[in-house]
Amino acid sequence: MKIFAFDSPLMRAINRITDYVILILLWFVCSLPLFTAGAATCAKYYVGMKLNREEEPPVFRTFFSSFKKNFKQTVLPSIVTAAISLLLVLDWYYVINYDTAAVFKWALFVVCLIYCMAVFCFNPIISRYEIKTMDAVKTAIGMAAAKFPRVFLSIVMIVVPLFVALWYFKWGWLILLGTQTVMYHYNCRFFIKEFDKLEKKYYGTDEEEGEQETKEETEQVAEQETEQVIEQETEQVTAEETLALPEDNKV
Repeated sequence: MKIFAFDSPLMRAINRITDYVILILLWFVCSLPLFTAGAATCAKYYVGMKLNREEEPPVFRTFFSSFKKNFKQTVLPSIVTAAISLLLVLDWYYVINYDTAAVFKWALFVVCLIYCMAVFCFNPIISRYEIKTMDAVKTAIGMAAAKFPRVFLSIVMIVVPLFVALWYFKWGWLILLGTQTVMYHYNCRFFIKEFDKLEKKYYGTDEEEGEQETKEETEQVAEQETEQVIEQETEQVTAEETLALPEDNKV
């Protein structure tokens, strides 16, 4: 049946989901030493965005190639991220277990939200561009602020399934795998859309100018070739007329 053909929509969807699951498992294993979490996340989004662009890269080879490429740049940010995360967890432990004013709780919530949103945008930017770390941090904060509702939804969809999985511990792994696979797909599409906008904004004018210059050069070459052809035909006609004249009329 055509529905089970290798290139049918159903089989393509199954292959894509399988690739996503493999990438999430690779990311999880490669993130266990916390200082490699940044490189693993970059590799995950690098391959995921390629898959969403219908490029169909070899999953394992492309993942580890990106992991190796971004490892050096992401080691320090990964360590800093782990340290800040631990500090925020300790802050929440203190706030929950001790009598603390509501204003401090809300302040801590805002700090955690900004931090999570910036971290969420940071690694995909590193995976996409050759960019300095501090520039990537600034770009991540700017993207998180500009696309606050969408990024906030992504953070919620990461945190909520985690608590649900802890509540239903027996099926927790399946809940996390399913929800993260779905969000992984939509997050890759989100970053592709935002990166395309950035590239069009900063490079689109140059490309249009380059296309215009190329068009003008092509037209000039075509005009020159046309003139040469006309000159050759004129010379040929003149030569034929000269040969056709009687001997007495020739000079």
